[in-house]
Amino acid sequence: LFPSEKSNQEMVLLREAIEDVSSGGGPNLQGSGADSSKERRLFYVSDCHVGGHGQRFCSYLLKRPNWRVYPSEKWFEDKSGQVSYCPLGRRGVDFTDETYFSRIAMHVKGRIWLEDKRKLYEFVPDLMPLTFVIVDQRWVGEPPPEEKPDDPPMPWFVKETDRNWGTSVVCCSRPEECMELAKPNAVYVVQKHIRDPLLCDNGQKCHVKFYNLVYGMDDGVSWRLYTYRNGYLCISPRPWSPTDLSKEGQVTIIRTRRINDWAPWKELYPKCRASMQTVIERAAKQGKLEGRDKKQFEIISADFVVTTDLEVFLLEFNTGPVLKDPEDSPDVNDAGMINGALHIVEPWEGGDEDQWDFVCECKGLPPKPDPTAQMLGAL
Repeated sequence: LFPSEKSNQEMVLLREAIEDVSSGGGPNLQGSGADSSKERRLFYVSDCHVGGHGQRFCSYLLKRPNWRVYPSEKWFEDKSGQVSYCPLGRRGVDFTDETYFSRIAMHVKGRIWLEDKRKLYEFVPDLMPLTFVIVDQRWVGEPPPEEKPDDPPMPWFVKETDRNWGTSVVCCSRPEECMELAKPNAVYVVQKHIRDPLLCDNGQKCHVKFYNLVYGMDDGVSWRLYTYRNGYLCISPRPWSPTDLSKEGQVTIIRTRRINDWAPWKELYPKCRASMQTVIERAAKQGKLEGRDKKQFEIISADFVVTTDLEVFLLEFNTGPVLKDPEDSPDVNDAGMINGALHIVEPWEGGDEDQWDFVCECKGLPPKPDPTAQMLGAL
């Protein structure tokens, strides 16, 4: 099509979408199990500019033949001038990054318990390195024990609890130096480097980037976990040394290569998967993951470090992990992972689960009334 013809066609489709949704052709968002999506012919996405992976998921859903764009509009503006958007006419759609208006929520309620490293350690300390906490330049609980002068050198990591991707990690050589790296009014976790880290062939430090699909079902209490068989290795650009305190040597961030042909992976994958099952089952049982009366899902990456005897330690989760599309990265991308996850949450006849493995289904606590949703509905 010529540009003008394509533009005209897009305008026609937008008008048809507005008419269909306005006349009741959109989803029913009221109450568990109330959606009649199986009886509908067309489905709608709306980009409300929230950020994260919302726009990306919209683009993947729109590759399905019966999904259409529904326009968004300004919803309200807060005191700081931040503008929020909603689907045109404040209508519900099948997917949008503004959860209140979406039949499928793209953020898991209770995700703070996964992305905040201090909170994570509170309920799965057995899966993580021994962790100490600094709040506002003071130790909370027991401080790390002092090391003897003849103890072998090993780095200590000081990490802000609510920041990921290695952006807030600093290193020091001894536990008594950790406090000097803490800023006022900030919260940190402090961890000593694991002993006997498994290194790559050229002696570089590495960690496993492990992808999970956390899926909360619309009954409000059921949770399913899927793990992806082919994640990534993040490898340092130079050989590791316990006395090297540089970020380049100690903090591996960048996804370097696929992991499926890494020799230890066959033995490590079941261990990482079992660790993730423990996290999700405990989080659901303890009410840390909160149900909704709609589907909710999130693709979340977990970082693991590995010892020479192939023991795995969970470091952190990233609830907004790096994902790459074929248009930007044709050789190595995450299109299969994304399409597979969306098919699990919203199946269609042309889809498949790709390399996602079902791990478990567990039950959480019934959802509580959501005052935020009630307030937003009144706007």
